[in-house]
Amino acid sequence: MRKLTLIGLAVGVIVAVTGCNLVVTPAAPGGWFFLNEGANGSGQFVNGPGNPPAGRGSALLTVDNTGRESIATGNYSGQALAGLSQLTYSTYQAYSGSPNETPALEFDVDYDSTDSSTTYQGRLVYVPSAANTIVPDQWQTWNTMSGGAAWYSSASGSSAYRPIVGGVAQANPPCTQTSYCTWSTLMSDYPNARIRPTINSVPGLLLVRAGGPITGGFVGATDNVIIGIGSNVIANNFEPGDGSIVVDQSNAASLGFGFVQETPTGSGAFVSGPNGTDGAGSAQLTVDATGGEALANGLYAGTRFDHIDFLSYKTYQANAGPNATTLQFDADYDATDSDTAYQGRLVFEPSLSGQATVTNETWQTWDPLTAPSGWWQTGDAIVGGVDVGKACTEAVPCSFAHVLAAYPNAAIRPITGQLAGQPVEGGIWLKAGGGWSPGFTGNVDSLTIADTVGGVNGTATYEFQP
Repeated sequence: MRKLTLIGLAVGVIVAVTGCNLVVTPAAPGGWFFLNEGANGSGQFVNGPGNPPAGRGSALLTVDNTGRESIATGNYSGQALAGLSQLTYSTYQAYSGSPNETPALEFDVDYDSTDSSTTYQGRLVYVPSAANTIVPDQWQTWNTMSGGAAWYSSASGSSAYRPIVGGVAQANPPCTQTSYCTWSTLMSDYPNARIRPTINSVPGLLLVRAGGPITGGFVGATDNVIIGIGSNVIANNFEPGDGSIVVDQSNAASLGFGFVQETPTGSGAFVSGPNGTDGAGSAQLTVDATGGEALANGLYAGTRFDHIDFLSYKTYQANAGPNATTLQFDADYDATDSDTAYQGRLVFEPSLSGQATVTNETWQTWDPLTAPSGWWQTGDAIVGGVDVGKACTEAVPCSFAHVLAAYPNAAIRPITGQLAGQPVEGGIWLKAGGGWSPGFTGNVDSLTIADTVGGVNGTATYEFQP
Protein backbone atom coordinates (compact mmCIF):
# COMPACT_ATOMS: atom_id res chain seq x y z
CA MET A 1 0.00 0.00 0.00
CA ARG A 2 2.88 2.33 0.55
CA LYS A 3 6.52 2.98 -0.22
CA LEU A 4 8.53 5.71 1.47
CA THR A 5 12.22 6.24 0.93
CA LEU A 6 12.88 9.88 1.78
CA ILE A 7 10.70 12.36 3.66
CA GLY A 8 13.13 15.21 3.98
CA LEU A 9 16.81 15.89 4.38
CA ALA A 10 18.22 18.69 6.47
CA VAL A 11 21.70 17.97 7.69
CA GLY A 12 24.36 19.44 9.89
CA VAL A 13 21.91 21.13 12.26
CA ILE A 14 22.10 20.68 16.02
CA VAL A 15 19.03 21.98 17.81
CA ALA A 16 20.53 24.32 20.40
CA VAL A 17 17.77 24.20 22.98
CA THR A 18 18.20 22.78 26.48
CA GLY A 19 15.51 20.22 27.26
CA CYS A 20 13.72 20.07 23.90
CA ASN A 21 10.98 17.75 22.65
CA LEU A 22 11.42 17.69 18.87
CA VAL A 23 8.19 16.48 17.26
CA VAL A 24 9.09 14.85 13.94
CA THR A 25 6.27 14.57 11.35
CA PRO A 26 6.02 14.17 7.56
CA ALA A 27 5.43 17.92 7.26
CA ALA A 28 8.19 18.87 9.73
CA PRO A 29 10.84 16.13 9.64
CA GLY A 30 13.41 18.14 11.59
CA GLY A 31 16.32 16.61 9.69
CA TRP A 32 15.08 13.01 9.97
CA PHE A 33 14.36 10.87 6.90
CA PHE A 34 13.61 7.27 5.97
CA LEU A 35 16.54 5.50 4.33
CA ASN A 36 16.33 2.24 2.38
CA GLU A 37 19.71 0.50 2.18
CA GLY A 38 18.55 -2.83 0.81
CA ALA A 39 15.39 -3.85 -1.00
CA ASN A 40 12.79 -4.45 0.09
CA GLY A 41 11.87 -2.11 2.91
CA SER A 42 9.60 0.80 3.78
CA GLY A 43 9.15 3.44 6.46
CA GLN A 44 6.13 5.38 7.64
CA PHE A 45 4.94 7.63 10.47
CA VAL A 46 1.89 5.93 12.04
CA ASN A 47 -0.47 5.98 14.99
CA GLY A 48 0.69 3.48 17.60
CA PRO A 49 1.43 0.62 17.52
CA GLY A 50 0.36 0.00 21.09
CA ASN A 51 0.95 2.96 23.38
CA PRO A 52 4.16 4.70 22.24
CA PRO A 53 6.36 6.25 24.94
CA ALA A 54 6.01 9.78 23.54
CA GLY A 55 2.83 11.12 21.94
CA ARG A 56 0.50 8.82 20.04
CA GLY A 57 2.69 7.78 17.10
CA SER A 58 6.01 6.35 15.98
CA ALA A 59 8.17 5.54 12.98
CA LEU A 60 7.24 2.14 11.52
CA LEU A 61 10.00 0.16 9.77
CA THR A 62 9.27 -2.86 7.57
CA VAL A 63 11.69 -5.20 5.76
CA ASP A 64 11.60 -8.51 3.95
CA ASN A 65 14.27 -11.23 4.33
CA THR A 66 17.05 -9.05 2.93
CA GLY A 67 15.74 -5.51 3.43
CA ARG A 68 17.34 -2.74 5.47
CA GLU A 69 15.16 0.23 6.40
CA SER A 70 16.10 3.06 8.76
CA ILE A 71 14.95 6.37 10.07
CA ALA A 72 18.07 8.51 10.03
CA THR A 73 19.40 11.98 10.65
CA GLY A 74 22.55 13.92 9.82
CA ASN A 75 21.89 16.37 12.65
CA TYR A 76 24.71 14.95 14.76
CA SER A 77 27.39 14.66 12.09
CA GLY A 78 30.85 15.20 13.63
CA GLN A 79 29.64 14.94 17.24
CA ALA A 80 32.30 13.62 19.62
CA LEU A 81 31.10 10.48 21.40
CA ALA A 82 32.74 11.66 24.61
CA GLY A 83 30.39 14.67 24.54
CA LEU A 84 27.23 12.53 24.61
CA SER A 85 25.47 12.49 27.99
CA GLN A 86 22.39 10.46 26.95
CA LEU A 87 21.59 8.03 24.15
CA THR A 88 18.35 6.12 24.61
CA TYR A 89 15.53 5.01 22.33
CA SER A 90 12.42 2.82 22.36
CA THR A 91 11.36 -0.01 20.04
CA TYR A 92 8.33 -2.20 19.35
CA GLN A 93 8.27 -5.57 17.59
CA ALA A 94 4.92 -5.91 15.76
CA TYR A 95 5.94 -8.90 13.63
CA SER A 96 9.16 -10.83 13.17
CA GLY A 97 9.92 -13.90 11.09
CA SER A 98 12.80 -14.61 13.48
CA PRO A 99 12.80 -14.39 17.29
CA ASN A 100 14.51 -11.73 19.39
CA GLU A 101 14.66 -9.02 16.70
CA THR A 102 14.02 -5.28 17.09
CA PRO A 103 15.52 -2.14 15.48
CA ALA A 104 19.17 -1.37 16.25
CA LEU A 105 20.64 2.07 16.91
CA GLU A 106 23.80 2.82 14.93
CA PHE A 107 25.88 5.63 13.52
CA ASP A 108 28.60 6.21 10.96
CA VAL A 109 31.82 6.51 12.91
CA ASP A 110 35.28 8.06 12.74
CA TYR A 111 37.28 6.22 15.43
CA ASP A 112 39.94 8.93 15.82
CA SER A 113 39.07 12.56 15.25
CA THR A 114 42.68 13.57 15.86
CA ASP A 115 44.13 11.83 12.82
CA SER A 116 43.71 13.01 9.25
CA SER A 117 41.91 9.94 7.89
CA THR A 118 38.51 10.54 6.28
CA THR A 119 38.18 6.94 5.05
CA TYR A 120 34.77 5.38 5.71
CA GLN A 121 35.09 3.12 8.77
CA GLY A 122 31.65 1.50 8.98
CA ARG A 123 29.25 1.96 11.88
CA LEU A 124 29.01 1.42 15.57
CA VAL A 125 25.88 -0.65 16.20
CA TYR A 126 23.84 -1.19 19.37
CA VAL A 127 22.01 -4.54 19.35
CA PRO A 128 19.15 -4.61 21.89
CA SER A 129 18.89 -8.42 21.93
CA ALA A 130 22.47 -8.57 23.24
CA ALA A 131 21.31 -6.53 26.26
CA ASN A 132 17.96 -8.17 26.99
CA THR A 133 15.20 -10.38 25.58
CA ILE A 134 12.91 -8.79 22.99
CA VAL A 135 9.24 -8.97 23.99
CA PRO A 136 6.77 -8.90 21.03
CA ASP A 137 3.92 -6.36 21.02
CA GLN A 138 5.46 -4.34 23.82
CA TRP A 139 7.39 -1.06 23.87
CA GLN A 140 10.88 -1.45 25.32
CA THR A 141 13.36 1.32 26.13
CA TRP A 142 17.09 0.89 25.60
CA ASN A 143 19.75 2.91 27.44
CA THR A 144 22.68 2.31 25.12
CA MET A 145 25.23 3.92 27.47
CA SER A 146 24.60 1.62 30.44
CA GLY A 147 23.82 -2.02 31.08
CA GLY A 148 25.32 -5.07 29.44
CA ALA A 149 27.65 -5.24 26.47
CA ALA A 150 25.63 -4.69 23.25
CA TRP A 151 27.83 -2.56 20.96
CA TYR A 152 29.91 -3.81 18.05
CA SER A 153 31.81 -2.35 15.12
CA SER A 154 30.49 -3.19 11.67
CA ALA A 155 34.12 -2.73 10.54
CA SER A 156 35.04 -6.16 11.90
CA GLY A 157 34.86 -9.80 10.91
CA SER A 158 34.54 -10.22 7.14
CA SER A 159 33.93 -6.50 6.53
CA ALA A 160 36.28 -4.71 4.15
CA TYR A 161 36.31 -1.74 6.54
CA ARG A 162 38.38 -1.36 9.70
CA PRO A 163 38.62 1.20 12.51
CA ILE A 164 41.45 3.65 11.88
CA VAL A 165 43.29 5.03 14.90
CA GLY A 166 46.33 7.27 14.54
CA GLY A 167 46.10 6.71 10.80
CA VAL A 168 46.50 2.94 11.20
CA ALA A 169 43.77 0.39 10.44
CA GLN A 170 43.05 -2.10 13.24
CA ALA A 171 43.29 -5.65 11.92
CA ASN A 172 41.42 -7.10 14.91
CA PRO A 173 39.06 -4.53 16.46
CA PRO A 174 37.92 -5.45 19.98
CA CYS A 175 34.15 -4.96 19.56
CA THR A 176 32.60 -7.56 17.25
CA GLN A 177 29.37 -9.51 16.80
CA THR A 178 30.94 -12.34 18.76
CA SER A 179 32.39 -10.06 21.44
CA TYR A 180 30.11 -7.13 22.21
CA CYS A 181 31.35 -4.10 24.17
CA THR A 182 29.80 -1.74 26.69
CA TRP A 183 29.72 1.99 26.04
CA SER A 184 32.41 2.55 28.66
CA THR A 185 34.65 0.02 26.89
CA LEU A 186 34.13 1.85 23.60
CA MET A 187 35.10 5.14 25.22
CA SER A 188 38.19 3.54 26.74
CA ASP A 189 39.24 1.95 23.44
CA TYR A 190 38.36 4.98 21.28
CA PRO A 191 38.49 8.15 23.42
CA ASN A 192 38.61 10.42 20.34
CA ALA A 193 35.81 8.72 18.39
CA ARG A 194 33.05 10.80 16.84
CA ILE A 195 30.08 10.40 14.57
CA ARG A 196 31.54 10.64 11.09
CA PRO A 197 31.78 14.28 9.99
CA THR A 198 30.38 15.61 6.76
CA ILE A 199 32.67 14.53 3.93
CA ASN A 200 32.08 15.78 0.38
CA SER A 201 28.66 17.13 1.44
CA VAL A 202 27.62 13.70 2.80
CA PRO A 203 26.90 13.83 6.55
CA GLY A 204 27.64 11.08 9.03
CA LEU A 205 24.32 9.54 10.01
CA LEU A 206 22.70 8.42 13.23
CA LEU A 207 20.08 5.78 12.46
CA VAL A 208 17.56 3.41 13.96
CA ARG A 209 17.52 0.46 11.57
CA ALA A 210 15.52 -2.70 10.97
CA GLY A 211 16.97 -5.57 8.99
CA GLY A 212 20.32 -6.64 7.81
CA PRO A 213 18.97 -9.34 7.19
CA ILE A 214 16.10 -10.90 9.19
CA THR A 215 14.82 -14.29 8.04
CA GLY A 216 11.09 -14.02 7.40
CA GLY A 217 11.14 -10.24 7.50
CA PHE A 218 10.22 -7.78 10.22
CA VAL A 219 7.74 -5.02 11.09
CA GLY A 220 8.49 -2.82 14.07
CA ALA A 221 8.60 0.74 15.31
CA THR A 222 10.83 3.19 17.09
CA ASP A 223 10.12 6.35 19.05
CA ASN A 224 11.51 8.75 21.63
CA VAL A 225 15.13 8.82 20.51
CA ILE A 226 16.77 10.85 23.27
CA ILE A 227 20.18 12.36 22.54
CA GLY A 228 22.00 14.40 25.15
CA ILE A 229 25.03 16.59 24.44
CA GLY A 230 26.08 17.78 27.85
CA SER A 231 23.03 19.49 29.37
CA ASN A 232 21.36 19.90 25.97
CA VAL A 233 18.95 16.97 25.70
CA ILE A 234 16.76 16.44 22.62
CA ALA A 235 13.86 13.95 22.73
CA ASN A 236 12.96 13.10 19.12
CA ASN A 237 9.26 12.16 19.06
CA PHE A 238 7.96 10.60 15.83
CA GLU A 239 4.32 11.42 15.00
CA PRO A 240 1.96 11.07 11.99
CA GLY A 241 0.92 14.71 12.26
CA ASP A 242 -2.21 16.67 13.17
CA GLY A 243 -4.33 19.32 11.48
CA SER A 244 -4.93 19.56 7.75
CA ILE A 245 -2.74 17.16 5.75
CA VAL A 246 -2.72 17.46 1.95
CA VAL A 247 -2.63 14.10 0.15
CA ASP A 248 -1.86 14.20 -3.58
CA GLN A 249 -0.27 12.10 -6.28
CA SER A 250 3.25 13.13 -5.29
CA ASN A 251 3.05 12.26 -1.59
CA ALA A 252 0.18 9.76 -1.20
CA ALA A 253 2.43 6.70 -0.94
CA SER A 254 4.71 8.39 1.58
CA LEU A 255 1.69 9.27 3.72
CA GLY A 256 0.34 5.72 3.60
CA PHE A 257 -2.46 6.19 1.03
CA GLY A 258 -3.00 4.20 -2.15
CA PHE A 259 -5.72 3.37 -4.67
CA VAL A 260 -6.71 -0.31 -4.70
CA GLN A 261 -8.84 -2.13 -7.28
CA GLU A 262 -10.43 -4.94 -5.31
CA THR A 263 -12.63 -6.29 -8.10
CA PRO A 264 -12.50 -5.45 -11.81
CA THR A 265 -13.08 -2.99 -13.18
CA GLY A 266 -12.35 0.24 -11.34
CA SER A 267 -9.96 3.17 -11.18
CA GLY A 268 -8.97 5.95 -8.82
CA ALA A 269 -7.26 9.31 -9.22
CA PHE A 270 -6.64 12.63 -7.48
CA VAL A 271 -8.52 15.25 -9.49
CA SER A 272 -9.48 18.92 -9.51
CA GLY A 273 -12.94 19.75 -8.18
CA PRO A 274 -15.82 19.14 -8.28
CA ASN A 275 -17.01 22.59 -7.27
CA GLY A 276 -17.55 23.00 -3.57
CA THR A 277 -14.78 20.69 -2.45
CA ASP A 278 -12.48 21.68 0.38
CA GLY A 279 -9.38 23.03 -1.31
CA ALA A 280 -8.66 22.46 -4.99
CA GLY A 281 -9.59 18.84 -5.48
CA SER A 282 -10.62 15.40 -4.27
CA ALA A 283 -10.14 11.69 -4.84
CA GLN A 284 -12.30 10.26 -7.61
CA LEU A 285 -13.42 6.61 -7.67
CA THR A 286 -14.92 5.03 -10.79
CA VAL A 287 -16.32 1.49 -11.16
CA ASP A 288 -18.38 -0.48 -13.63
CA ALA A 289 -21.30 -2.70 -12.61
CA THR A 290 -19.04 -5.27 -10.93
CA GLY A 291 -16.01 -3.17 -9.98
CA GLY A 292 -14.71 -2.23 -6.55
CA GLU A 293 -12.23 0.63 -6.14
CA ALA A 294 -10.92 2.17 -2.93
CA LEU A 295 -8.55 4.74 -1.52
CA ALA A 296 -7.02 3.00 1.48
CA ASN A 297 -4.50 3.66 4.24
CA GLY A 298 -2.95 1.66 7.09
CA LEU A 299 -2.07 4.55 9.39
CA TYR A 300 -4.47 3.43 12.11
CA ALA A 301 -3.76 -0.32 12.22
CA GLY A 302 -4.53 -1.69 15.67
CA THR A 303 -6.53 1.36 16.81
CA ARG A 304 -9.38 0.36 19.11
CA PHE A 305 -12.84 1.46 17.97
CA ASP A 306 -13.54 3.00 21.38
CA HIS A 307 -10.42 5.18 20.98
CA ILE A 308 -11.81 6.83 17.85
CA ASP A 309 -13.30 10.09 19.14
CA PHE A 310 -14.47 11.65 15.87
CA LEU A 311 -14.86 10.45 12.30
CA SER A 312 -16.23 12.21 9.23
CA TYR A 313 -15.77 12.40 5.46
CA LYS A 314 -17.36 14.07 2.43
CA THR A 315 -18.75 12.52 -0.75
CA TYR A 316 -19.99 13.75 -4.12
CA GLN A 317 -21.61 11.95 -7.07
CA ALA A 318 -22.58 13.61 -10.32
CA ASN A 319 -25.36 11.21 -11.29
CA ALA A 320 -28.55 10.50 -9.38
CA GLY A 321 -28.63 7.19 -7.53
CA PRO A 322 -28.75 5.64 -4.06
CA ASN A 323 -25.01 5.03 -3.59
CA ALA A 324 -22.26 7.12 -2.02
CA THR A 325 -18.68 6.12 -1.24
CA THR A 326 -18.54 3.89 1.84
CA LEU A 327 -16.09 3.98 4.73
CA GLN A 328 -14.75 0.59 5.85
CA PHE A 329 -12.49 -0.79 8.59
CA ASP A 330 -10.60 -4.07 8.42
CA ALA A 331 -11.92 -5.45 11.69
CA ASP A 332 -10.58 -7.41 14.64
CA TYR A 333 -13.64 -7.78 16.83
CA ASP A 334 -11.65 -8.76 19.94
CA ALA A 335 -8.25 -7.13 20.29
CA THR A 336 -7.73 -8.94 23.61
CA ASP A 337 -7.70 -12.46 22.20
CA SER A 338 -4.82 -13.96 20.23
CA ASP A 339 -6.79 -14.64 17.05
CA THR A 340 -5.47 -12.70 14.06
CA ALA A 341 -7.64 -14.41 11.40
CA TYR A 342 -9.18 -12.08 8.84
CA GLN A 343 -12.74 -11.24 9.93
CA GLY A 344 -13.84 -9.12 7.00
CA ARG A 345 -14.73 -5.47 7.21
CA LEU A 346 -17.03 -3.24 9.17
CA VAL A 347 -18.75 -1.06 6.56
CA PHE A 348 -20.43 2.31 6.94
CA GLU A 349 -22.93 2.74 4.10
CA PRO A 350 -24.29 6.31 3.78
CA SER A 351 -27.46 5.18 2.00
CA LEU A 352 -28.33 3.00 5.03
CA SER A 353 -27.31 5.50 7.69
CA GLY A 354 -30.57 7.37 8.22
CA GLN A 355 -28.47 10.53 8.36
CA ALA A 356 -29.54 12.01 5.04
CA THR A 357 -30.70 11.00 1.57
CA VAL A 358 -27.86 10.59 -0.89
CA THR A 359 -28.06 13.57 -3.25
CA ASN A 360 -26.27 14.06 -6.56
CA GLU A 361 -24.24 17.14 -7.53
CA THR A 362 -23.88 18.05 -3.86
CA TRP A 363 -21.04 17.59 -1.41
CA GLN A 364 -22.38 15.77 1.65
CA THR A 365 -20.70 15.26 5.02
CA TRP A 366 -21.16 11.93 6.80
CA ASP A 367 -20.59 11.40 10.54
CA PRO A 368 -20.40 7.63 10.94
CA LEU A 369 -19.99 7.65 14.73
CA THR A 370 -23.24 9.54 15.33
CA ALA A 371 -25.37 8.21 12.44
CA PRO A 372 -28.52 6.36 13.58
CA SER A 373 -27.54 3.37 11.46
CA GLY A 374 -25.47 2.37 8.43
CA TRP A 375 -22.85 -0.06 9.87
CA TRP A 376 -22.74 -3.71 8.79
CA GLN A 377 -20.25 -6.58 8.81
CA THR A 378 -18.95 -8.46 5.79
CA GLY A 379 -17.65 -11.38 7.88
CA ASP A 380 -18.30 -13.17 11.14
CA ALA A 381 -16.78 -11.76 14.31
CA ILE A 382 -14.34 -13.79 16.39
CA VAL A 383 -14.52 -13.00 20.10
CA GLY A 384 -12.48 -14.87 22.66
CA GLY A 385 -11.31 -17.13 19.84
CA VAL A 386 -14.90 -18.17 19.03
CA ASP A 387 -16.94 -17.34 15.90
CA VAL A 388 -19.96 -15.41 17.18
CA GLY A 389 -21.53 -14.48 13.83
CA LYS A 390 -22.67 -10.96 12.96
CA ALA A 391 -24.42 -8.44 15.17
CA CYS A 392 -24.92 -6.05 12.23
CA THR A 393 -25.88 -7.06 8.70
CA GLU A 394 -26.52 -5.21 5.46
CA ALA A 395 -30.21 -6.07 5.83
CA VAL A 396 -30.29 -4.87 9.46
CA PRO A 397 -27.47 -2.32 9.90
CA CYS A 398 -26.43 -0.84 13.25
CA SER A 399 -25.30 2.38 14.83
CA PHE A 400 -21.68 2.64 15.92
CA ALA A 401 -22.84 2.61 19.55
CA HIS A 402 -24.47 -0.75 18.87
CA VAL A 403 -21.21 -2.03 17.35
CA LEU A 404 -19.29 -0.97 20.48
CA ALA A 405 -21.86 -2.59 22.76
CA ALA A 406 -21.65 -5.86 20.82
CA TYR A 407 -17.85 -5.79 20.51
CA PRO A 408 -16.38 -3.66 23.32
CA ASN A 409 -12.79 -4.68 22.52
CA ALA A 410 -13.01 -4.28 18.74
CA ALA A 411 -10.19 -2.60 16.81
CA ILE A 412 -8.93 -1.98 13.33
CA ARG A 413 -7.00 -5.10 12.41
CA PRO A 414 -3.38 -4.90 13.63
CA ILE A 415 -0.13 -5.57 11.79
CA THR A 416 0.11 -9.29 11.05
CA GLY A 417 3.17 -9.59 8.80
CA GLN A 418 5.03 -8.17 5.83
CA LEU A 419 4.92 -8.68 2.10
CA ALA A 420 7.85 -7.56 -0.06
CA GLY A 421 8.93 -5.10 2.60
CA GLN A 422 5.48 -3.56 3.08
CA PRO A 423 3.44 -4.13 6.26
CA VAL A 424 0.39 -6.39 6.15
CA GLU A 425 -2.05 -4.46 8.29
CA GLY A 426 -5.60 -3.40 8.85
CA GLY A 427 -6.73 -0.35 6.92
CA ILE A 428 -9.35 2.35 6.59
CA TRP A 429 -10.97 2.15 3.17
CA LEU A 430 -12.98 4.74 1.24
CA LYS A 431 -14.60 2.42 -1.26
CA ALA A 432 -17.00 2.60 -4.20
CA GLY A 433 -18.63 -0.37 -5.84
CA GLY A 434 -19.24 -4.00 -5.15
CA GLY A 435 -22.20 -4.58 -7.45
CA TRP A 436 -23.30 -0.98 -8.00
CA SER A 437 -25.07 -1.44 -11.34
CA PRO A 438 -24.78 0.11 -13.90
CA GLY A 439 -21.61 1.66 -12.48
CA PHE A 440 -20.58 4.67 -10.43
CA THR A 441 -18.33 7.72 -10.45
CA GLY A 442 -17.97 9.68 -7.26
CA ASN A 443 -15.57 11.78 -5.24
CA VAL A 444 -14.43 11.79 -1.65
CA ASP A 445 -12.57 14.36 0.44
CA SER A 446 -11.81 15.63 3.94
CA LEU A 447 -11.40 12.37 5.85
CA THR A 448 -11.17 13.53 9.47
CA ILE A 449 -10.14 11.21 12.28
CA ALA A 450 -9.61 12.02 15.94
CA ASP A 451 -8.21 9.25 18.09
CA THR A 452 -6.66 8.75 21.51
CA VAL A 453 -3.58 6.56 21.92
CA GLY A 454 -2.00 6.14 25.33
CA GLY A 455 -4.03 9.05 26.64
CA VAL A 456 -2.81 11.37 23.87
CA ASN A 457 -5.43 12.80 21.49
CA GLY A 458 -4.78 13.83 17.92
CA THR A 459 -6.94 14.99 15.03
CA ALA A 460 -6.00 14.88 11.35
CA THR A 461 -7.99 15.92 8.29
CA TYR A 462 -6.73 14.37 5.06
CA GLU A 463 -7.43 16.74 2.16
CA PHE A 464 -7.18 15.03 -1.22
CA GLN A 465 -5.76 17.27 -3.94
CA PRO A 466 -4.67 16.88 -7.57
